[in-house]
Amino acid sequence: MIIGLDVGNGSIGMGIHDNGSVLYNLMPSVYGRFDSTHEVLSVSGKSKQLPDVFTLGSESFVLGYENIRTVHSTPIGAYDRENRFESTQFETLSKLSLLDAATRNGKTGVLEVDLVFGTPAEDYTARTKEIVHQWFSTPVTGAKNGQQVVIMVKRIEITPQPFAVFIDAYVTEDGFVDKEEMETEDILVIDSGSGTLDLSEIHRLELSKQSSIPAGLNDVYQHILELIQQREPKVYATTYDLEHQLRAQDGSSQFQFEYGRVKMDITKFRDQSMRQVWDRIQQGIQQRYPDRSIFKRVLLAGGSGDAFRNYFLKWMPTIEIMPEPQLSVARGLMKYGILKFGDTHDN
Repeated sequence: MIIGLDVGNGSIGMGIHDNGSVLYNLMPSVYGRFDSTHEVLSVSGKSKQLPDVFTLGSESFVLGYENIRTVHSTPIGAYDRENRFESTQFETLSKLSLLDAATRNGKTGVLEVDLVFGTPAEDYTARTKEIVHQWFSTPVTGAKNGQQVVIMVKRIEITPQPFAVFIDAYVTEDGFVDKEEMETEDILVIDSGSGTLDLSEIHRLELSKQSSIPAGLNDVYQHILELIQQREPKVYATTYDLEHQLRAQDGSSQFQFEYGRVKMDITKFRDQSMRQVWDRIQQGIQQRYPDRSIFKRVLLAGGSGDAFRNYFLKWMPTIEIMPEPQLSVARGLMKYGILKFGDTHDN
């Protein structure tokens, strides 16, 4: 089994290649503790189905915002940019994500996997690689819904997320070259995530230069919340609450926000916040690459890339937006694993 794992600030992307079958999944980058002794009373026939519960160490957890709400837990996320890979929370989130990915095909017990783990460009350092290697140097032992799971990471590769976007465009799910012309091209990859926008240059298949801009959808959500709280100081919503409501209204021209008995139209707040963060994104790219015509192609991926799609297209009409941009990194990591490790030992 080959797993590509993209644990970002806003979402977790995973690509799983197992015995010729391919599975992708995307979920909010958040987990919560699960208390099995806490009884939730509900109206007969109206209770929600219990989500997958993962055990790691002596604690139990659920993944994803909807599941956290179902079990009435507190969201624990990965918004930190400072020393993120040093935090216990991010390590826990990464291991829970691997438990989820390795068992999505219904398997439990002892599982051997090859793992390709993505990092933002700014975190692709010798120290970060050492930390991630330490996380998975011993078996990840836990359970899913009471069934024991032991994940043996046989081989691991740590890869910058923007390079995975390039691989996603270059290679098919079977590991065959899809666009041979990219082998001789100079390419700029823009991976616009929830917390960080990464810029990477690919010259003739080699990653030659990387930089990061601290801007993304998390900044949009934070600014909207500040505007909401200026109007209604007693609104104590989190960015998870706001994101959940906004995503449910994708495609709408008007956006509503509800908190208890408070209901307000936040369309202007959203538009203002999007423009403000877009200015930071655009200025950051312009400062680093005032002439983008030197590149044969510019690739765009990431959750913020999807959200700011129309802004990018208006500014750079020739930009190539990856299919399902939020999953591009995970797909590319999985494909890189197929190239690196082959497909002869799937379990």
